[in-house]
Amino acid sequence: MKYDIALKELFRHCSEAILRHLLDIPVAESILLEERPQETTSLRRSDFVFLVTREDGKQILVILEFQTHWHPDVPARLLEYRMRHKLREKIDEVYTFVILLRPSAIATDVYEDVEVRYRFRLIRIYEMDAAEIIGERLLCLLPMTPLMRHGVDMAKEAERLIVESELSREVKGDILTTMTLLAGLVSGRLAQEMLNRRRDIMMESIGYELIKKEGWEEGFEKGRAEGREEGMEEGLEKGLRQGLLDAIALGLNLRFNAEGLKLMREIREIEDIQVLRILRDALLSVKTLDEFRDLYQG
Repeated sequence: MKYDIALKELFRHCSEAILRHLLDIPVAESILLEERPQETTSLRRSDFVFLVTREDGKQILVILEFQTHWHPDVPARLLEYRMRHKLREKIDEVYTFVILLRPSAIATDVYEDVEVRYRFRLIRIYEMDAAEIIGERLLCLLPMTPLMRHGVDMAKEAERLIVESELSREVKGDILTTMTLLAGLVSGRLAQEMLNRRRDIMMESIGYELIKKEGWEEGFEKGRAEGREEGMEEGLEKGLRQGLLDAIALGLNLRFNAEGLKLMREIREIEDIQVLRILRDALLSVKTLDEFRDLYQG
C-alpha cells in the first residue's frame, strides 16, 4: 500500500509503544525482522514482523498487516505469512494482527476451509474512540486518530499534542506526515489544513514525498476554496461509484446473464466504495451467484 513508507517511519520511532498500547502486548524489547532477499522475488511480503521479548522473558513472533480497505483474500494471505515466518524463525508462539483503517461490512477475523480453521486478531481502527487516545496522550497512536470515531473533529487537538510534545523535530515530522496521509483517507480538506499549518515540520520527513505525490501540496498552493473542494470530492466519489456499479452490472451480465443482473437492485443500495471495488474484482473468480451474494450479505 502507498502508506508503507510513512507507517514504517512511524514504527521506526514507535514500535514498542504501538505493540504495547494498540496490540496489548507487554513488550520489553522488539526487533523488526527484514524479509530475506530470496523470499521477496516470488512470495508476497507481510508488512511488519517483530521478534518480541515480553516482560516475562518469553520470546514471541508478532506479524502485523495494515489494510486500508478490506479484501477477501486477507485471511488466507495472513495464514501464509504466519506459517512461513513460524517455520523460518522457529518460534512456538506466533500472533498475527490485521489493522483495518477504513470501515468494511465484510471484514472477518477467521479463515476456514475443509481442513483449517484459523483465527487472527482484527483491529478496527475506525471503531476506536479518538477522545480516549487523545485523553491518554498516547503520542504514537495520535497519527491514527483521524480515522477513529470523532477523529476528524479532534484532529487539531491531536496535532497540537504532537507539536507541543518533547519529541525531537525529526520524530514530530514523521508522525505529523503519517497523520496527514492517513487523514487524507477520510478528508482531503483536513489533510490540506494540516499541511497548511505544519508543512515546515513535515518537509523534513522521509514520507513528505508521498504528500507531494498525493497532490495536496499543489492543491494548497492553488488555494482552492473549501466549498469548491468539498464539491469536487463529492462529484468524484459519485462518479467513481457509478463507474463501479456499471462495471459490476457488466460483469454480472457476462458471467451469469439476466439472472445475475437481478442482484443489481440490492447492489445499488451499497454506498461503501470499497465494498463495490471488492464486488467488481470478485467477478473474476466467483463460481456461483450465491458465493457472490455472500460477499455483501455475509
